[in-house]
Amino acid sequence: MAATMRAVDIKGGKGERDALFINAETPKPVPSPGQAIVKIAAFGINRMDIIQRRGFYPVPQGAPKTLGVEFSGTIESFGSESHNGFKVGDEVFGLAYGGAYAEYIAVNTKMLLHKPKGLTHEQCAAVPEAWITATQALHLVLGFVEGKSILWHAGASGVSIAGIQLAKAAGASEIYATAGSDEKTKFITSELGATAAFNYKTQDWVSEIKAKTGGKGVDYIVDYIGGDYFQKNLDVAALDGSMLLLGTLSGGKVMIRRILYGSFAFYDSIASR
Repeated sequence: MAATMRAVDIKGGKGERDALFINAETPKPVPSPGQAIVKIAAFGINRMDIIQRRGFYPVPQGAPKTLGVEFSGTIESFGSESHNGFKVGDEVFGLAYGGAYAEYIAVNTKMLLHKPKGLTHEQCAAVPEAWITATQALHLVLGFVEGKSILWHAGASGVSIAGIQLAKAAGASEIYATAGSDEKTKFITSELGATAAFNYKTQDWVSEIKAKTGGKGVDYIVDYIGGDYFQKNLDVAALDGSMLLLGTLSGGKVMIRRILYGSFAFYDSIASR
């Protein structure tokens, strides 16, 4: 068994895309108790990978320095302890703390799912980070109710692309989104089926949504931005509305002018894996 493998590495530890290279001398992982070694067929690329590559996102304690958190492939071997119903040769996909930009990954079997036969490895590798996060946000945290309206910020991001489709499937009455270009807003409405999408660089999305909802606002808001978006979210929220803050891309500090106690529910970001 080879002691090394190929993996995507970063020259100097951080940088832009041109700093990436294939390191053929990367140590192949050895499974700990409860882990499986998965031979990777495909991996997903996420915003957090880019931020980590640039040196702005610290590697979680104990995680491999290799980028990548979602993948699909075939189980090659196991460590000791329970295999959680998996066996060697099973096609799986899953989520990890890092290490997916490689030929092999060591991952806890609790973080694996059997790959559906009707999906390719590439499709499955794109599911865990975005689709599971969106499902958790919409249903487990917000408790989405059919017939309600929702606003997804960063509407062309992976999580919001998934979330908009999930909200539509769950019977949302209206789905709104924001994005940073007209090309993205067109994609959100024409391809994803949102009610309307607004270019935050050229449009006042608060006024636009209030106008389209007759001043009522939206029932649910999913935000990744923070900063001055926090107050704007409050301004566009319907009575008894709910907001979930998944990230703070504009910074951790928020400015609040007013909030009516008892009429609005705010949920902090989803707990880390």
